[in-house]
Amino acid sequence: MEQNREIEQLLEELDDEDTEIQDAATSALVEIGAPAVPALVEALGHDVWDVCDGAADVLARIGEPAIPDLIEALGDEIKHRSLNAADALGRLGKSAVPALIQALNDSYQPVRENAARALGIMRNSAADAVPALSRALRDEDIEVRTNAAIALSHLGESASGAVPILAEALLDESERVREHAAYALEQIGTPEAATALDQL
Repeated sequence: MEQNREIEQLLEELDDEDTEIQDAATSALVEIGAPAVPALVEALGHDVWDVCDGAADVLARIGEPAIPDLIEALGDEIKHRSLNAADALGRLGKSAVPALIQALNDSYQPVRENAARALGIMRNSAADAVPALSRALRDEDIEVRTNAAIALSHLGESASGAVPILAEALLDESERVREHAAYALEQIGTPEAATALDQL
């Protein structure tokens, strides 16, 4: 009970005008670690941006113990909490990739969409996710396909294995998917990617 009150007070201090107090609160929350994770994930949906951003930063620093709660939050009904969870996972880097690959197969669309978004934030740390992101280009949901194409564009030549499916995506029913698939092929830049673009 005492620790819960301490965590709540520290979360409030993430929005303090004094940056030294903010920094001290961040360090204290990181030191508390896993027990602070549920409250931090809840804070990702806070009305004040500094609290959301501070919570995402702390969760990224806590690392692997935060991953299960963040994955669950990808499908939160509060849109900015789910987006901030994706941001926190993106900051975590390579350690979150296996869980995000699994989340790309989730039955709930917002989880798949935000998992692809998080992998895009990771850029080169997400190279192992290329096969899963390629499969996501065939997802039934436009937002999932769009975010998968964006993530692949951030990987550049590392995403060369996705070229055949990106070429298919150039014929997608959604203009946004087509545009991002074309941009991904440009960023990959291999001869095979150029050939796919030449067929437009």
